[in-house]
Amino acid sequence: MIRLQFQATAYRPFSRLRAPITPGEVRRIERWLASARVFLAIAALVAVWMDPSDFGNSRWAYWILGLYIVHGVVVMLLLRFRQESTASFRLLVHAADILWPVVITLFATGNGSPFFLFFVFVLGAAAYRWGMRETFGTAVAAVSLLWLESFAVTHGAVARIDHSLIRYGLPPLSANTAQIFQPKHLFMLSAYLLVMGLLIGYLAEQQKQLRSERAIIARVLGRARVEAGLTGTLQEILHELLALYGARRALIASQETNKYRVFVGDLQAPEAGLSQLHWLESSPADRETYLYDSDADACLATARDETHQFLSLDRDGMRMRNEVQHSLGAFAKLYSFDSVATVSFLFGQEWWGRIFLLDPVMGGDREDDLRFCRNS
Repeated sequence: MIRLQFQATAYRPFSRLRAPITPGEVRRIERWLASARVFLAIAALVAVWMDPSDFGNSRWAYWILGLYIVHGVVVMLLLRFRQESTASFRLLVHAADILWPVVITLFATGNGSPFFLFFVFVLGAAAYRWGMRETFGTAVAAVSLLWLESFAVTHGAVARIDHSLIRYGLPPLSANTAQIFQPKHLFMLSAYLLVMGLLIGYLAEQQKQLRSERAIIARVLGRARVEAGLTGTLQEILHELLALYGARRALIASQETNKYRVFVGDLQAPEAGLSQLHWLESSPADRETYLYDSDADACLATARDETHQFLSLDRDGMRMRNEVQHSLGAFAKLYSFDSVATVSFLFGQEWWGRIFLLDPVMGGDREDDLRFCRNS
């Protein structure tokens, strides 16, 4: 018995459906973040000047804030004079951005301290550079460091540092250990950071996903070249779809609206080099096999023992609530597969047809994936 499974074939794990970022784009992103870092530091300095109570009476707090400004300026200058921004450099800068707000929090006073914006900046930087997992990981790292700092403070680390500073004639830290590191306040701050990390990361992931989808659709459409001819153009497009969805085979069936003959092209996934699109011999049963009547523009059906579960989209991309059974028996007799995806297409008013992708790599939300497969 053949196991049928119509599935949305969006080959879209976080690490795969991602538009490539050029070195020039990386440099621009880092320069924008560096400018934002300096602006944040200057804004924090102005906030302290307007309300010195935010930092209490600690001289070290002002020195640390000054070092943060110097840090931001140095990073900005390095990015201006360096030809490229390496992954290790970006990771080092990001690690420093996580540490700075944790240290500054040691001197901040009050529940509504403006220095919480330093945490917002590092979360936004992670989302801007990478995606949801990295942003939430940044939030987890910041929360872990805050609890580690709280553990050190409650076990007398600040008192020992103050004793050493006074012995060498330096001012004490004068850290605010009474309010910031109370368990209730620290727990609420941790919850805020984790929720904000999820929210900012999710929004960033959605934006990057939309950007990637547009880039992929543009790349697929860019395969259409007049000089390549019809067969060459279809071959390039089907190769792109095979690579995108990880399918092992692609079939395209088309028919002129005023004629009966159905043209069927077959393309295997390239094992070594590029495989060639070849046209199958016409058969009277091709119309029933490939271009069976269906109200769905794109379809997903999952085999469950003897029955099938269908997910279909109409021509407007909306889910069809009253999904109909599709005639797959003739197609299943000709081809063996574990899964297959089909999407209908229309070229003007003259040609229409359907594309089949056999055994694609599955992933993501099924309805969203099916909609992306239809749009691509």
